[in-house]
Amino acid sequence: MRSVFPAVVVMAALAAVAAWVAATSRVPSEGVNAASPAPQVTTLRGFIVAVVVDYANGSRTEFFLDLGNGTQVPLDLSGAAIRLKDHFAVYVGNPQRPVYVTGTWQGRMFKASEVYD
Repeated sequence: MRSVFPAVVVMAALAAVAAWVAATSRVPSEGVNAASPAPQVTTLRGFIVAVVVDYANGSRTEFFLDLGNGTQVPLDLSGAAIRLKDHFAVYVGNPQRPVYVTGTWQGRMFKASEVYD
C-alpha cells in the first residue's frame, strides 16, 4: 500500500501540470479572433496591361496595373465595378489613359473592387 500511494500522487500531479500547460499554451484559431484587422483598402494609379495566356486551350487574359516605374501589379478584376468614361478596351495598354484601382492586397495579387478614371 505504501508504494501505491506515492505513485498515485505523482500521477495526479503530472496530470495537473499537463492540464495547466495545455490551458496556458492555447493559441486562438485563425479567422475566429474578433480582433483580427480587416483588409486595408488601397487605391493605386497606373495603366492597365493585358497578357493573353495559353493560346492553344481557349486562352485567358491576365490583367496587370503598370505603375509607371517598371512595376506591374497582377490584378484580379473579377467582381470589380468598372466605372470608366470609355469602353474598357480603350484603356488597356494605353499609357495615355491612366486609371485608379481601389481594392485590397491578397498576397502578391491586388483584388480590385472598383476601376475608375
